[in-house]
Amino acid sequence: MSEAKASRMVSDRVAITNTVVAAIDIHGPEIAPTLEKILFPGGVPGDLTLATLLAAFGNHLRARANQLVTADRTHMVELSDDDGYRAKRDECTAETRDFLGTLRTGLARNYGQVVAGAYGLGAHIPEDPHTVLVLADNVENLLRNRPLTEPPKNKSLKIDPIAAADDLNASASALKTALGDVDREKREAQLTQTAKNEAMAAWGTSYSGVADAAASFFLLAGRPALAERVRPTARRRAGLPEPEDTVGGGSDAAGGGTTP
Repeated sequence: MSEAKASRMVSDRVAITNTVVAAIDIHGPEIAPTLEKILFPGGVPGDLTLATLLAAFGNHLRARANQLVTADRTHMVELSDDDGYRAKRDECTAETRDFLGTLRTGLARNYGQVVAGAYGLGAHIPEDPHTVLVLADNVENLLRNRPLTEPPKNKSLKIDPIAAADDLNASASALKTALGDVDREKREAQLTQTAKNEAMAAWGTSYSGVADAAASFFLLAGRPALAERVRPTARRRAGLPEPEDTVGGGSDAAGGGTTP
């Protein structure tokens, strides 16, 4: 699933939230007196008012939507950092592969294929960054511990194993750091994705409860059209807005609300 689609999922839930919250904000105070008479014929107890209760429903759902938007933005910011680290990993991988390839060619041409194989370079250089790093570590170890006693075909192209090991170590160390950075970013992205998923689930629970309650209150107060407008549908429960949830679709009865 692409991140653009993920953000659209969040925006859709915000649009659905807007329909319910705006209806409560606009029409809650209108139906509160009616509901108070219906539910509390002897008078509302204490400081409780239906208007306050309805507002609390709307505030709760609005807060859930805002939490979801924040989690989505945090995840997107985290993902935006990844490209640079992946580019650095690819650059270090290419440099290490290039060094290994050059060393392999030099050993094979000046000392023979058997010698190249003795230093772990008898086969094709792999492309996977982790495999490249494993090969580099192995070749470095061989360069440091296996004396190059075979005479070169060309003295001017003589290879110093220790110097080659030092150069390879520098290249492999950079690759190891780059791989660590990419792995760290993956873990951090997993954490922000988990937080986003949890916020999505929390919104779903709150939306169903608040929208069902709001629809019931509107219906009880004799406002069936409003009840139908905010009632959870199968699409809305799945996070897919109805036409009236989009901009301008329901502004006549439930405009305004939370924005992504």
